[in-house]
Amino acid sequence: MKQTNELYIGLMSGTSLDGIDVALINLKTDQCQLISHYFHPLNQSIKERLILLSSPTNKNNSPLESNIKRNQSKRIELLAELDVIMANQFAEAANKLLQQSQLTAKDIIAVGSHGQTVRHRPNNHFPFSIQIGDANIIAEKTGITTVADFRRADLAAGGQGAPLAPAFHNAILRSNKEDRIVLNLGGIANVTFLPKNKKADVIGFDTGPANTLLDAYYIKNHNNREYDFDKNAEFAQQGINNQALLNLLINDPYFQMDFPKSTGREYFSLNWLEQKILQINKPINHEDIQATLLQLTVLSIAESIQKLNLENYSIFACGGGMHNHYLLTQLSQKINHPIQTTNDLNVDGDYLEAMTFAWLAKQRLQGLPGNIPSVTGASKRKVLGGVYLP
Repeated sequence: MKQTNELYIGLMSGTSLDGIDVALINLKTDQCQLISHYFHPLNQSIKERLILLSSPTNKNNSPLESNIKRNQSKRIELLAELDVIMANQFAEAANKLLQQSQLTAKDIIAVGSHGQTVRHRPNNHFPFSIQIGDANIIAEKTGITTVADFRRADLAAGGQGAPLAPAFHNAILRSNKEDRIVLNLGGIANVTFLPKNKKADVIGFDTGPANTLLDAYYIKNHNNREYDFDKNAEFAQQGINNQALLNLLINDPYFQMDFPKSTGREYFSLNWLEQKILQINKPINHEDIQATLLQLTVLSIAESIQKLNLENYSIFACGGGMHNHYLLTQLSQKINHPIQTTNDLNVDGDYLEAMTFAWLAKQRLQGLPGNIPSVTGASKRKVLGGVYLP
């Protein structure tokens, strides 16, 4: 296999915090081929610590959070420990994929690791974005050259550092026959506009929350649950949209911002939601809040697409939210347009983001840029990522 392919592994743990997507891809030619994939779940203890670290302070403190508040230095220790813990999880995930694929480290050119985002503040006076999962450990434990820290070169050039997937979408999904929108429904939703005119700029930005608020609110209200998400919006369908609350949510300044823009769960958090709910002077049923959050996802995406002023286009969804058929139906009705998935283009929508970072690893090793300034707002194209040797 190594003689006829150029094999790379991509690792992605996103804002949903459900686990690590691992993709093994062949980049021998311009057409990216997914060879194998693996999903590595995170245990509950790691999830809880990541949620604590990546979320702003909540008034409903857990015992762990209360303990950390009493001694702020423990938050720094938690960050440092999770950097190591997640690195070991990434390495274990990559090694399990190798075992599953009956390959060895020598068969792989490089691993591309996005890391786990715990803070994304591109609009601060001192902009920053923090991804944890020490690449030194990944390289050491896999025996494979590892590329990581993809965002900060773009930030240094005045960009948002995100989203980065549009560059990969442009490489493998752009068509000269039709305008296309790629809609990623992860914890945060983002759109990539790929114009058929090759001279036109690619546009990409985060529209706002996709699953992060839906998941967080569902988990909060379901102690005895089978899933950590509202499967096919079954809970949301039990409620009705609260228009007063939806109006408060959709009028948040983020939705009014022009692109380039990007965001994360540290902004669209339960604390953010609770502050909005407090402005409503009467109680709202949990089911109605869940239904309203789903409509927030639908409306914020729909308004973002409408701002692109497109006439004829195709839209392809990817990410975990593409399996939420109720959400896709609601969105399709809102924009009055059919929605397909990237699987219809023979690209697995569940592993598209992991594939992105395998591709970005190759870009880095070849000294090629990995960002698109029209997407991130950077002043120029940049080679992204640092290289860590085993």
